[in-house]
Amino acid sequence: MSAPKRRSRRSTKKKSDEGKTWLLGPIPDDAFGSASDPAPQPSPEAPPLAIDQRFEYLIRNPDLYDVAQSVLPSRGPGKVGRPLTFPPYVYFIFLCAISIFGSARSTAAHLARSMWWEPIRAAVHEFIGPEEAEALPAAGPTRSQWNYFFHKHLKGVADDVRDTSRDSWIEQAISQGMMTGKSRGNWIYPEREQVLHGDATVACPPSDHTEAEEHDEETGEVRRHRVDPDASHTTEGGGRKVYGNKFLSIAVRMANRPHSRVILALESVRHKSRAKDPHREDEGKATVRLVKYIKGKVPGVRAFTYDTALRGVHRAPLIADGLVVFTPQHSGLEPQPLLKYEEKDNPCIGHDLYAAAGRVCERHITIDGETHYSPLPVEELECRKGNQVRFYQRIEIPCKGLTHHTRVRVDETKEDREIDATTKRQRFNRTEHLRQIAPGTPAGKRLKGFRQDSESQHSRFDQSYPHERVPAYGAIGALLVYIGYAWVSNSIARAFGHRRA
Repeated sequence: MSAPKRRSRRSTKKKSDEGKTWLLGPIPDDAFGSASDPAPQPSPEAPPLAIDQRFEYLIRNPDLYDVAQSVLPSRGPGKVGRPLTFPPYVYFIFLCAISIFGSARSTAAHLARSMWWEPIRAAVHEFIGPEEAEALPAAGPTRSQWNYFFHKHLKGVADDVRDTSRDSWIEQAISQGMMTGKSRGNWIYPEREQVLHGDATVACPPSDHTEAEEHDEETGEVRRHRVDPDASHTTEGGGRKVYGNKFLSIAVRMANRPHSRVILALESVRHKSRAKDPHREDEGKATVRLVKYIKGKVPGVRAFTYDTALRGVHRAPLIADGLVVFTPQHSGLEPQPLLKYEEKDNPCIGHDLYAAAGRVCERHITIDGETHYSPLPVEELECRKGNQVRFYQRIEIPCKGLTHHTRVRVDETKEDREIDATTKRQRFNRTEHLRQIAPGTPAGKRLKGFRQDSESQHSRFDQSYPHERVPAYGAIGALLVYIGYAWVSNSIARAFGHRRA
């Protein structure tokens, strides 16, 4: 029986960094989808929320008080330092409210009014106790009181706040039905709530000055500026240079449910040279660590999608942990040999299989002497779990009058990790050249679309502050403000999730 006919897309010509040209054949219709597949339907539009709604959802989140009381320090009578006028959880609410009102100055002005302060007292009465609510002052913290707590107390426990918040957010996502392992999605088309999405962003500080003093050569005037000690220039995607501090976020959301995104983890990552910033991880390493941590906490994570900042060296440990990792394919990668497929008692001369454009291809030499790579149809993506997790693509190889079937590993093998005696490098970076889900296919485009939610999240974060500048200097201060924003966003998701339940 001959191989079934498949609709396919036209060939494309690829050019490597060395200038050599090779042809990529048409993409077949296979388990990754067909070009004729209908476009996915857009999700319903999220209803707009007024400021008072966002504030109400925040202060009525009981998890907020639990985290604040477990990690924030207090300074009572007899202890070193200025006694605190308010309990630590009030300052934590203040931190989160900065992302609602735009700045600490605006937040202090709002909490000085009873229309905003009394709802906090009512929430404290409900979640902590009536005596605690009665002991609160008649108005919220002033800006001076906030600044003292922020610099003297809160920054010192930023790591604890980050980690405890992360664990609370993961529990929230599970309670809202995400990452539970009960979804029916497969490895190629996992359900939305089974897929983590992440991205890094550069948050602009209040000032973009890079020098503390500016000298006017004509007048001799010296102008002094406040400079963010941790900010630097970073090149984002597209070659655009931005100035600020870099942060990483990992999130998850439900399909077709507005306001369901839950931010799971945040981290400040290195954006300078390792010598200038030895204390923070680079983006790829921090991403791997956070995703592995989340995967260890929840049973139902199947996939993770990110941008081109993740390379094969980052994808390999996540795939070994049992995840489908999708990122767009880097340009300029030369096709790499995989194996020579042959069958005993078969008259065909064999098939040279290569990794090209992120998928398994068969190499042909045309009569014009050009190298031509034909993408092979994928029947299924298989995951085998034992002492180690292994991923295979079940491949069809069209041949004269028949079709061969074989399996190709799409995770890093022991042989791949061996060091070549000649080059002193790893023999084959399989996860760099061969992808679990081929880019450019409907399945790949679907996962790539999930990552766009991170872009929306970062855009909303920037727009929460005047002139899109985070109102805090230093990476620690800006990270705390981002944590406050995440609490607001997750409190909204929690309120909508309980409303649906």
